[in-house]
Amino acid sequence: MTSTYCLAILFALVIFYAIFIKMRNAGMKERYATWWFVIAIGVLIVSLFPKALSFVAHLLGVQVPLNLALVTGAVVFMLLTLRMSVDLSHASEERRKLTEEIAILNYELDIIKSQQAGKKSDH
Repeated sequence: MTSTYCLAILFALVIFYAIFIKMRNAGMKERYATWWFVIAIGVLIVSLFPKALSFVAHLLGVQVPLNLALVTGAVVFMLLTLRMSVDLSHASEERRKLTEEIAILNYELDIIKSQQAGKKSDH
């Protein structure tokens, strides 16, 4: 096993450790951690069994196995980015709705307070 594969195994283990720490301490959500687990498992499998990548590349007709790994990695990261963009869009829309609801509630509260202040001054 070459130093490159050892480095890749170390990378996968560091990713596993970082995911567990972030989930435990920083509140990383499971839906995001799942993507990183998939990436780390993929790197670990390819590092432990380098011939597997060559075999899959041969089956798919890819001449250079590293090209398959890079394209697969790029697609996974694009999907991850798409997922985060969708979640960010939903969060932004939810924040806008909550801000509007708070403004309406504050307005209604001001009306109620002014009505109560008016009733107290009448007494």
